[in-house]
Amino acid sequence: MSPTSFPQQNTVFGPPPGYDVSQIQPIPAFVGEYKEGGMDGARVVIVAWKPDAEDLVRLNNGQPVFLGMVGGLSPHWVSTAFPNT
Repeated sequence: MSPTSFPQQNTVFGPPPGYDVSQIQPIPAFVGEYKEGGMDGARVVIVAWKPDAEDLVRLNNGQPVFLGMVGGLSPHWVSTAFPNT
């Protein structure tokens, strides 16, 4: 899967210091906060990933989606629709 642009994005995370785009691809993101419910006011970062043909074969065969994070809090959800923020 590759990071992809989406209508709600309002920033792009580039490579960290010491790395360049040949090593780490920039990631379009939405940075904001939830506006309702039990998480009202909570900060959120949302990124979108686009599956390639090989990923689609795996997904269509019922394979799971793996999500890894380095640092910070782990995500609480994965969705195919942009959440209410």
